[in-house]
Amino acid sequence: MTVFNALMRLTLRNIKVFVKDRANVFFALLAPLIVLALYVLFIGRMQNDGIIESLAQYGVSADDKVRAFTDSWMLSGVMATSCITVPLCACGIMIQDKNRGVTADYLSSPVPAWMPAAAYFLSVAAAGIIISLIVLGVCFAWLAASGSWLLTAADAFGCVGVVILSVLSASTLLVFVISFLSSEGAFTGMNVIIGTVIGFLIGAYIPISIFPEGVQYVTLFVPGSYSAALFRIFFMRGAVEELGEAVSPQFADGLADSFSVHLNFFGESLSSAASAGILAGTVMLFGACCFVAAVIRMKKNRI
Repeated sequence: MTVFNALMRLTLRNIKVFVKDRANVFFALLAPLIVLALYVLFIGRMQNDGIIESLAQYGVSADDKVRAFTDSWMLSGVMATSCITVPLCACGIMIQDKNRGVTADYLSSPVPAWMPAAAYFLSVAAAGIIISLIVLGVCFAWLAASGSWLLTAADAFGCVGVVILSVLSASTLLVFVISFLSSEGAFTGMNVIIGTVIGFLIGAYIPISIFPEGVQYVTLFVPGSYSAALFRIFFMRGAVEELGEAVSPQFADGLADSFSVHLNFFGESLSSAASAGILAGTVMLFGACCFVAAVIRMKKNRI
């Protein structure tokens, strides 16, 4: 058996273990579902009413355009959250293997030191990409059903690319962090904390611009913030243009800034290329960290 075939077999095994645990798959989708429910029940109405009332003061009516704007903003947060929470739940395989002695079997087997860590990363990334693309399809269906679909084909394919890049970024970071945990209790606690806090840190619930300046700076060190910024660019480009034509470009640009459509990077508006570059940088950085940590850990345990 070649090294590549062995890696693919380990990866497929990890994916099967994750998919068989349906409760784990459900909880992987729970965070984006919570964001969607909060928007439908509370946040969406408040955002729509606030913008519509502001326009009504000037005798302007653009209800459909405002709805498209807020729907697109909300779905950007749903996708950015999904690209983090799904890989996080998939990392539970690593903890299960430690508790069941599978990791010890790897230590006594002739597989290369880097292979188990690589298989975990590939399985986590694969599960995250597949499930997040399903969530993306649901988001597209929501926009089409609500009459808020203003995306071009380039925007739709851009969202697919952001899903892949965002999941890879989150997977490398999470696999590296989770590799230092050994108990299911610790993993569950981290899962709950990240699932609760991440929506606020990346601006999925409320725009980052509303946060105090110090908190805004903290969000710049969360890779998910750049995922959310990229999703907003592709999801909201058409909505911002339509709103600009219905009201005025100045109003549309000001509203986009207040909703953090363009991420403020220490006083500068960050371009989509820069956000993508930062995410790609996190993939390479934490990918290297995962490789080095895995080799050191395996060699230490085999001595």
